[in-house]
Amino acid sequence: MKTIKKILFPTDFSETAQNAFRYCLRVADTLEADIILLHVIYPEYQAMDIPIMAAKAMQDKAAAAELVLQDFVALGLTQVQTGYEFRVIPNIHAEVMIGNPVTVIRDITERDAMDMVIMGTRAQHNAFDKTFGSVTTGVLGRATCPVWVVPGEAEFGEIDVVAYATELNEADSFHIWKASQLLEPFRPVLHCVHVSQSAPTDVQMSDLELFFAQQAPALQVQFHNIEGAAVVDALSDFADLHNVDVLVMYAPHHSFWQRIFLQSTTRQMVLQTKIPTLFYKE
Repeated sequence: MKTIKKILFPTDFSETAQNAFRYCLRVADTLEADIILLHVIYPEYQAMDIPIMAAKAMQDKAAAAELVLQDFVALGLTQVQTGYEFRVIPNIHAEVMIGNPVTVIRDITERDAMDMVIMGTRAQHNAFDKTFGSVTTGVLGRATCPVWVVPGEAEFGEIDVVAYATELNEADSFHIWKASQLLEPFRPVLHCVHVSQSAPTDVQMSDLELFFAQQAPALQVQFHNIEGAAVVDALSDFADLHNVDVLVMYAPHHSFWQRIFLQSTTRQMVLQTKIPTLFYKE
């Protein structure tokens, strides 16, 4: 299992991002990982732009953003250290780039072989988000590494209880095992949860239970088959009942048109959940 050593953290300097950065610092400390802090500036074009003047304006914006990044890091470290002692303060590298945030984030995860993306998210709040999704959902659809989404109101605590939302397909035993290995440094209890609906499944929950009893008896995993008409609501209720610290979901890659029109469970979870959610991608 590849260990997590490089975490990409995109920020827009919002309060949601500052909260997620505090969360990211704690995760990076446990995983002994470096953080690459990224701020992306949207290019701005005016009808009468003179190329030299436009380039100078963008350079000025980038220089200002680099200063804000320094303050952003300093504030996050100070806030975390008021109630927490780092084992070793994570190495933090900051970068400012110009472009479309989703595209830039995807390109950097591939260029620099990032092991994970951690980023904050806000609930959907306007027609654009409802139609095309937030930057977070865009990153989730395109990133090739795990994406850990931190809702604006979530705070980092000890990660003792993790729930994996299974669709009971043939590859789930592999995905659950890989996700458990990724979170092994936190040593959590793992709940494997399936929300029963009318759609048939490839395997039974008892098959998964038998597999882990035989192949990974040391893994602390419990299995739950629950009913619910709405998957997101059922998972949220389960998380509240069992004091779940992190929800894990497998996020397969979708085509361009699927990303636009498919209202997937993962997309709904990003926009609605109040629980930090790790979207595992293989």
